[in-house]
Amino acid sequence: MNYQWEASSVAPVSVPSVISSLVVDELIRNGIEWVVYCPGSRNGPLGFELARRAATGAIRLQVRLDERSAAFVALGISKSTSRPAAVVTTSGTAVSNLLPAVTEANYSGIPLVLVTANRPPEILGTGASQTVEQTALLTSQVRHVQPIWSGDMLRPDTNAVVRSQVCRAVGIGSGRRHCRPGPVQIDVPLSSGHPPEDPAAPFPRGRRDGEPWIRMPAQPLRPVPSYELDLRRSTIVIAGDGADLTDLPAEIPCMAEPTVDIGNRPRLHPWVLDYLLPQQVVVYGRPTLHRNVGGLLARAEVTTVLVGNGEDWIYAAPQMKVLTAQPIYRGAMSPCWDEELRAIDSTVRRQWAKVLGDKRNRHTGLGVADVVLAALRSGDVLWLGASNPIRDVSLTGSLPAGVEVLSNRGVAGIDGNISAAVGAALARPDRTVIALVGDLTFAYDASGLQFGRLEQVPDNLLIVVANDSGGGIFELLEQGDPKYKREPYGDTFERIYGTPQNVDIAHLCAAYAAAHRTVEVEALGAVLRTARGERRTVVLEVPITRAALRDLHTAARQGVDAALDSASALHAAMNALRETSAPAPSSDLEYS
Repeated sequence: MNYQWEASSVAPVSVPSVISSLVVDELIRNGIEWVVYCPGSRNGPLGFELARRAATGAIRLQVRLDERSAAFVALGISKSTSRPAAVVTTSGTAVSNLLPAVTEANYSGIPLVLVTANRPPEILGTGASQTVEQTALLTSQVRHVQPIWSGDMLRPDTNAVVRSQVCRAVGIGSGRRHCRPGPVQIDVPLSSGHPPEDPAAPFPRGRRDGEPWIRMPAQPLRPVPSYELDLRRSTIVIAGDGADLTDLPAEIPCMAEPTVDIGNRPRLHPWVLDYLLPQQVVVYGRPTLHRNVGGLLARAEVTTVLVGNGEDWIYAAPQMKVLTAQPIYRGAMSPCWDEELRAIDSTVRRQWAKVLGDKRNRHTGLGVADVVLAALRSGDVLWLGASNPIRDVSLTGSLPAGVEVLSNRGVAGIDGNISAAVGAALARPDRTVIALVGDLTFAYDASGLQFGRLEQVPDNLLIVVANDSGGGIFELLEQGDPKYKREPYGDTFERIYGTPQNVDIAHLCAAYAAAHRTVEVEALGAVLRTARGERRTVVLEVPITRAALRDLHTAARQGVDAALDSASALHAAMNALRETSAPAPSSDLEYS
């Protein structure tokens, strides 16, 4: 029978300890390398087993006080490794605090395993302390909720039941069961939170050679008919977060968000979309960063093709005509179309470089992004905060080759960015991780810098805080129109949109034992080079202004418009000159 003890002479230990050992062992067998643990009473048996297995090198363990932060640390680990990490909590509101990171993982398709300790079933619904209906708390955002059997350990099939339940959950979360990767919840009812009397007590065996109880090779998604695209029609590819461009022909022009790996092909500036109208647009991933993408996809005269398997739907493409997982590209792209795209892209980038070359514009988030991009090296990981930082990077320049860009683009929130960057740094100790965030994003998740005295602190994380004293992105939205900053609104804009915080970032970093420096934009590049060699987490605060953002964007736009108008006029004049100087056609030629 399946239930066998590793040492038959040893009597079975308590049910919570055995169940916890089975769950942890099967997680390891299913490829879980990182576990983020949150302290609590009910999940104590899980914690002891995790600590024991971490001491043997079977897993890497990080203990975090705050469940919300812990979940984002695990998310950052999963995002940077493309492998599921696990976060373990106690019961009650601890589970509720996982929701923000779980929502991000859901919408960005990141595998994440939530192991939630629970009260035993007989206590649920009795009003006992820290008892909630926690298997229903996250159901709208998780791929699967798997309650673990925690009954009579004398049943001969308990070992097989528990192990198979863990395998099923991890298989679904990893995307091996006909679905996209995403978060799953493994709920573990434990009759007691007591530590085991013998931490090294044996537990029922798993499969031989460390294999999972159930092997789950990745299964192909349901087939979607192929679709042929004729490249003789003017075509552009738009690639959003999560896009896989492996099979995209290199000659096809691509406007890709910063988190998309485009290989060796050129990355078109997002403003290119404002100056042309392609006949067909091919969409990969989830493009949610730039508003002009939604405007283009909504045009009925443009054939929009979404490359996907049907698991996702692009909300911004109401006029989408085709969904296919197998695009087949036929024909050759017109040299004239390619030339037009490159000319517009070059013009846009020249004007942005001109605007940022003005010293008056350097003390903005765009100026900071420009310096950070110039300071990156091949092999670096760049973590971008939501709101302006990722947009600034997209607008100001080109990403250096060999740099991996990560960001929480699933729901694009400012929460959890410091914690997630910490997770990425912990998971990639051989690479320098540079996080570029705004001051509100930093203040919101500053507790991500909180580490227990016994925990590993990343020594490869540099956090650049572009401090414009508030929400700079609203300066560029409709709410930032100057008319809303005058009476009768008065200070309302600053209060409900700008929201400057009374936070001293230097003192906040000191409270968390993180190194801090205030750096002017002009010195940021040199300081970043120096900070690389310090081998510790460093926060670089860069004072900037947001008051001029709207004018800066306007200047860039006007420069592009004027340059393109001038180029168009010159092109028309050259064509007219050619026509007037061309020889008259022979009378014996016929034209149709």
